[in-house]
Amino acid sequence: MPLPFKTISADSHVVEPPDLWTKRIDRRFLDRAPRIVQEEDQDYLICPEEMGGKRGIGLASAALKKSEDISMKGRFTEVLPGAYDPLARIEDQDRDNVEAEILYTSFGLTMFKIEDLDFQFACMQAFNDWMANFCASAPDRLFGAALIPTEPLERGIREMRRCADTGMFRTAEISINHDDGHGYDNPEWDPLWATAEELRMPLSLHVAGSKKGFAMTGDRMTDFTLVFTPVMYEITRMILTGVFDRFRDVKVVSVENDAAWPLGVLERMDYTVERNPGWAGPTGITSGRKPSEIFHEHVFCTFMRDHTAVKNRDIIGITNILWGSDYPHIDSTYPHSVEVLEDHFEGVSLDDQKRIARQNAIELYHLPLNP
Repeated sequence: MPLPFKTISADSHVVEPPDLWTKRIDRRFLDRAPRIVQEEDQDYLICPEEMGGKRGIGLASAALKKSEDISMKGRFTEVLPGAYDPLARIEDQDRDNVEAEILYTSFGLTMFKIEDLDFQFACMQAFNDWMANFCASAPDRLFGAALIPTEPLERGIREMRRCADTGMFRTAEISINHDDGHGYDNPEWDPLWATAEELRMPLSLHVAGSKKGFAMTGDRMTDFTLVFTPVMYEITRMILTGVFDRFRDVKVVSVENDAAWPLGVLERMDYTVERNPGWAGPTGITSGRKPSEIFHEHVFCTFMRDHTAVKNRDIIGITNILWGSDYPHIDSTYPHSVEVLEDHFEGVSLDDQKRIARQNAIELYHLPLNP
């Protein structure tokens, strides 16, 4: 039976056009601005070495490709027009039964690694300006995720406020992790949490959007399979060190890490806190809540394909799971999102279906849509 409601994707993407940064970046950095160039064998993204240097763009828009045709090689002409043209995007939404989307960067995910912080900020600000313009073309269907630098923190907070003031952004993407000694347990981040509370803007930890990256073994299959682990560690640390007790209205979203990873964490956190303070030391939790209760009030997870999460929604939390299509990337459900969700929702009540694929996103991001 077809889904009797329109979905909302809590994790979709734009693909930045070849001249986004050369047109919009602070002119001081024009010679270093990321850009896409055409060469005889393929198109390349030219960017700083920390971002990967000269690299192929084949994975940026692979939703319609067969597995055997997917590689790092590609041309920008192969990118779905809806990834950079908002009017074409609306057509693709309609084709895929999607009413609205939360939109993240593609090439900008690795910008948290840029060491020149002035240049990093210029790159992120240029992207945010372009994204605001993109979303303004359909402000009831396109909602942006702002790229927010966190070094220096004061500048990142100003950019977060600027993006919020445009009305085009519903979340702020920050780096998953930082240098040793500067994790999100450190009180130095308290102004960020306070700003997120004030603006009612959830903070997103998107896969690959990190200063350190996610490669642990050097084997691509292994690292990509376990890509969720950096976010799992950071969110667990935030819970146990009391971040969410000091800031009771902060919401954090684990984006594109799928949603089943809490199954191995929630019960263990509760037991560890109860059993091990004698040798491991106290937590920062002052509210009297169990770690699992803190998770259920503050943490949200998106998925594309995750039968395990849907089957265990009562443990993870029916209000904590959000579906996303990942349009137009390699793991995208587009243009078969209805079929994918129908398969996941077999035996699931209609109320739970609506929560996962629609209502949770509306409530979390305060979207001006009917739940």
